[in-house]
Amino acid sequence: MTSSIPTKQTAYGYVAGSKQLQKFENHPVAVPKEGQALLKIEAAGLCMSDPHVLIVGPMASRQKSPDKFVMGHEIAGQLVQLGPGVDPALYKVGSRYVVTINQSCGTCVLCRSGNDGACSESLQAYGLNDDGGFQEYMLVKNLRTLLPIPDGVSYEVAAVTTDSVLTPFNSIEKVKSLLNPTTKVLVTGLGGLGLNAVQILSNYHCQIVACDIKEEARDVALKFGASEFYTDIFQSSHEKESFDLCFDFAGTQQTWDASQAYVKTQGKIMMVGLGKAKLTIRNYELARREIGVIFTFGGTSTQLIEALRWVALGRIKPIAKLLSMDELPENIIKLVQGKIQGRVVFRPSKL
Repeated sequence: MTSSIPTKQTAYGYVAGSKQLQKFENHPVAVPKEGQALLKIEAAGLCMSDPHVLIVGPMASRQKSPDKFVMGHEIAGQLVQLGPGVDPALYKVGSRYVVTINQSCGTCVLCRSGNDGACSESLQAYGLNDDGGFQEYMLVKNLRTLLPIPDGVSYEVAAVTTDSVLTPFNSIEKVKSLLNPTTKVLVTGLGGLGLNAVQILSNYHCQIVACDIKEEARDVALKFGASEFYTDIFQSSHEKESFDLCFDFAGTQQTWDASQAYVKTQGKIMMVGLGKAKLTIRNYELARREIGVIFTFGGTSTQLIEALRWVALGRIKPIAKLLSMDELPENIIKLVQGKIQGRVVFRPSKL
């Protein structure tokens, strides 16, 4: 298989000073060194974090932010080459893997306690400040980021599970002890994360009220388990301070205000969306009502393994439309314009 690996490839990514996705022709295919491996990309998902990188810049890192790197952080592919010293019994050429976004160190206190998604030592992240999946072949520098894809799960679905499923899975895990058939839950923002959250929550048989400004999200939200759908929760029949849990997958001031208004006394707001860098909090009011506010980001490798199991069992069915990577630039524009439902995923080879 090694002999068929090219030395050059096409890739897409970030270049400092430009707010547009750049195409890299004749981009070198890396040769894995000691303790590294090469992954043939079979699917790489598109996320709102991608245009955020283009506009704001790379995710913060302990290292100097690179001036150029390949983007794409929802990654699945086939292992095609091992570097020296990699045990072929543990990492088998030809096997299918997803890649955890965070290149966690595995040795810090957070990693050793199972919270490797919040690793305090390594802040390198595939596609967000280091070369990611919008290319044909990706160098895997940290082998602990490779996780096997269960049988029956496609590359495209596995790719979006690394973020679009894992992120809501993590936020729901933090409060799952509160979920039962009498729990009333508000979910705002029905993009890829929000729609998957509705599916995950439906497994707990709670009452789910979904909200999104796009009317076309109604049918799929109801299909996935929501009991009600609104384009504006303030126009619904629900009384304020009536929800036990409010999940915000948009992260705008408008959706945050909705959560503050509709969460019950001693209820919890789960802030997941990153629509705005800053939000105004009603400090006195939330303090008086003893509202818990929990910010969440990504998830752990253990949670990703569990989320993939849920997908394999059919408990979660992510929307993942597979396209050729040639269509990536135009779809980033569509994503920003709100014209994409669920996730679009790209494969380098022609479909």
